[in-house]
Amino acid sequence: MAVRPFLQLARVLVTLGGLLAGTLYGARAATLEQETLTQLNVIRAVEAGGTAAQNAAYNKQMDAAWRFFAANKPQVLPILRSQLTAELAREQPNDLMLLDIGFFLNTNEHSEHESVARDALFRINSRASIIQTNYQEFFEFVHAVAQEHDSRVLQLIASEFLPTGQKIFIPQHALELDGTLACVFLYGAYGADAERVLRARLKDRSDVKRVLELLAWLGSPDSVQAVGESLAVSPDYETFTRVTSFMMRAGGPAGREFMLTLAPDTLDARSREYLSKIRAAIQHTSFETVRESFVNLPGEKTLPDAEVKSRLDAMIAHFGTDDRTNPVAILDSGLESDFLIAQLLEVRRRSLYRLSDEALDDVKVTNTLINGLRYRRH
Repeated sequence: MAVRPFLQLARVLVTLGGLLAGTLYGARAATLEQETLTQLNVIRAVEAGGTAAQNAAYNKQMDAAWRFFAANKPQVLPILRSQLTAELAREQPNDLMLLDIGFFLNTNEHSEHESVARDALFRINSRASIIQTNYQEFFEFVHAVAQEHDSRVLQLIASEFLPTGQKIFIPQHALELDGTLACVFLYGAYGADAERVLRARLKDRSDVKRVLELLAWLGSPDSVQAVGESLAVSPDYETFTRVTSFMMRAGGPAGREFMLTLAPDTLDARSREYLSKIRAAIQHTSFETVRESFVNLPGEKTLPDAEVKSRLDAMIAHFGTDDRTNPVAILDSGLESDFLIAQLLEVRRRSLYRLSDEALDDVKVTNTLINGLRYRRH
C-alpha cells in the first residue's frame, strides 16, 4: 500500500523534531555540567587570609554556587557526587571542596550516597586556614553527621571541639556558642553512648572541667561514681561547683546522697563554705520540689495517659517543641517512670538538632523533668 505524501512529510517532521529535542537536551545537559564545573572551580580557588573586600566577594560567589546547585538539584547532585569522589581520591584534596560540597550533599541527599559526604567530613584538615575561616560551616557539618549517629564523629568532636574555647556564631538565631555549648549540641545530637564516652574522659585531667559541664547537661546517675572520683582527685572550688551542678541536675537521688554524705574536710575552704550554704536546699530536693517548680508554667496540667504518650511522640517528631503541655502532666501521669525517661531522652536528643537558644531552654526543662522522674521512681 502506498504511503500518502502528507503522511510521509509528517513522519519526517516528527523525526526531525525528535532529533532537535534530543540535541537541545544534550546541549542543555552539557551546559549544565559545564556550569557546575565552573562553580566548583570557583570554590576551589577560594583562599583564606584575604582582605575584607576579597572575603565578601568570595562569600557572594559561594552563595551563588549553592543557589545554582539548589535550583538544579536533580541534575547537579550526580555531578557533585562524582566530583567529590574524585576529590577524595586525591592525595591532598581541597579542604573547602570537602567542606562545602560534602555539606551540600549531606544536606540534600538521603540515600547510600550520603556516605561519600560523610567521608569528606573525616578527610577535612580542620587546622587549614580556609576551614578556620569557615568554622561555623564545619561545626554545622559535624552537627549534621552527629545526628546520623556515625560513630566516627565522637573522636572528631573530642579532638576538634572538646579542648577548644573557640566561639561559634549562628547568625540565623543570633546565637553565640562557647566551647561547652558547642559540645552540648554535638554530643547531645549524637545521643546514645555520648555519656559513656564523656565519662571515660574524666580520667584526662586536661578535659575534666569541660566534661563535668557537659555531663550536667547530658549525664545520668550512671556517672555519679565517676564524677565523685573526679572530685577526690581535684577537690578545688572550680571542680566542686561543677560536680555539684551535675549531682543536683542529672544525678537524681544518688547525686543528692553523694552531696549529703560528702565529708567537708576533704574540700578546700571556699568549697566548704559553698556547701554549707546549699546543704539545706540539697536536703529538701525531692519529687515534690521538682514538681512545684513547674506548677506556675503555662499549659495543661492534667492529661490522660494516652494523651501524654501522644504528646511525647509529637515532641519527638517536632524536634522537642511543644506549647500545650505543662510538665506537671508528665510527672503526674500513670505511665512508668522508665518509659517516660526514655521518651524524654529522645526528646532531648531531637531538641538539640535545633541550633537555637530556644532549644537550650527546652533541654533545661526536659532535664529537670527527667531528674524529677528519677526521684518519683526512687
